[in-house]
Amino acid sequence: MKRFWVNGVVCLLVLLLAGSSLALGSTMHPIDYVSPIRDASWVQIPFEEGLGSTQWTTDKGPVTTEGAMIIDGTTYVPFRWAVELFGGAATWSNAADGSTDAVYLYAPGAEIPATPTETATRRPLSTIVYNWIPNLDEYLSTMEKDFEAAYPEIDLEIMNLPDYYGDPYGVLVNQADVYECDEGMLEAMKAAGKLQPLATSEVPNPDDFLQITKDVAVDSSGAWWGIPHWTCTDFMFYNKNDTELAAVKTFSELEKVIGGKDHPLGEGLLIDIMGSYVTNRYKDTLMDLYKDNPATFWSYVNKDNINTQAVDLMKRMISLEDPGNGRNALNDKMSDDLIRKFIYGNGRAYVYYSEALGYMADIIDNAQNTWFDTTLSMDDIGIMPFYQADTPVSASTGYVDSFCLDKSLTGQKRADALTFAQWVTSTAENIRQVAPPDGSAVRYLSPARMSVYTAPSLLAIAPLYKSMLPAMQLGRYFLPPAGLDETGLKEKLNELLPFN
Repeated sequence: MKRFWVNGVVCLLVLLLAGSSLALGSTMHPIDYVSPIRDASWVQIPFEEGLGSTQWTTDKGPVTTEGAMIIDGTTYVPFRWAVELFGGAATWSNAADGSTDAVYLYAPGAEIPATPTETATRRPLSTIVYNWIPNLDEYLSTMEKDFEAAYPEIDLEIMNLPDYYGDPYGVLVNQADVYECDEGMLEAMKAAGKLQPLATSEVPNPDDFLQITKDVAVDSSGAWWGIPHWTCTDFMFYNKNDTELAAVKTFSELEKVIGGKDHPLGEGLLIDIMGSYVTNRYKDTLMDLYKDNPATFWSYVNKDNINTQAVDLMKRMISLEDPGNGRNALNDKMSDDLIRKFIYGNGRAYVYYSEALGYMADIIDNAQNTWFDTTLSMDDIGIMPFYQADTPVSASTGYVDSFCLDKSLTGQKRADALTFAQWVTSTAENIRQVAPPDGSAVRYLSPARMSVYTAPSLLAIAPLYKSMLPAMQLGRYFLPPAGLDETGLKEKLNELLPFN
């Protein structure tokens, strides 16, 4: 049985089959179909033709579903009117074609009748996941199936929000037992009082986590506010037969090997420094310069206090690119172009996150046996850290997603939530999440655990993971200070940096 919570109300959306009827307050046992509800604030409408109208009629009066979203052909309606229908049932119909649905609402703590597909012995557990994941349907369905196979006494409900960051439909305002939070959302959820800390003893093998993930998940007192799952930082991709490039350890060495601003056309650096990547690249360079000094790092994240050394390094990066690459105001699809140029041999090195490997594999696969065969194959690709300065030990900014527990959980519910958070972040599950058991494409995400990168079972499928670990070990994260204001920073950097 699919359950979800809206403003403290447990709701069940049931499709009324042709010729059937359900009276107000009737038992749920005869129900033949339960709509696949996706999350706590949006309801999937089981009409193939979509809404047809934003005005709906219910036996409690008219309601408006203005603001509905259609994603991949499926219509989602915001449940902003749920409170108006609190207690009992309401039938609502599509004004366009007369189709009807029934919404059943139960007060907090009310007993939910069982259906033939669920027994009272299973304990419900809900989780909101971070859903920017390739092949998402397989990822979520396998997660639910495998967890429930390992823990059949728990009924896992995965809540896949259509807008993870949205207001009022994002993770911050929705209710679940377990939340997957990125580094910014984790701090926002803590500030909102929605999370509870974990003891170190509740985090399996904590020494296995990359340093950047501890920067995010562990506070100054040593408490863990989540168990890290994914992380990411920059990689430099190159032809592994390029031994000169493979030996680079500083930015000046990279500059010399590529040939500076006079490098041969088609053999330059490929790196996106447009849009949000302008501020990201600036922060990455600052991290390389001030990896041991968070206060100094953040002092320069200000339009009125730009670090000239970082800007000069970024200008040198731009000079290593061919004309039109990296800083082209007319191209808002820069990253897509740069990946293709690298795979077709029109650049000596490409800088991006690990997900680029998945895009590269798609490009190569799609080009097989055509006139447009790629220059590089997956076997030709090498991976190394991107050194942005000349410091003795490099560092790079990055991102971290962690599974966190709702503050209200106690007793058995908390134990079940902790079991799921520990399971979903384990080495064995990370490997299955990266390399799906159905044999579909490797996701090339960056797991939080170091043991994943050296696991023989994963390296047999995706050997590039071993080369990813050195770059991931350079990742760092500094908690932003209270009151940080980045307004105007991107615009100021765009004034200071040349286009090419």
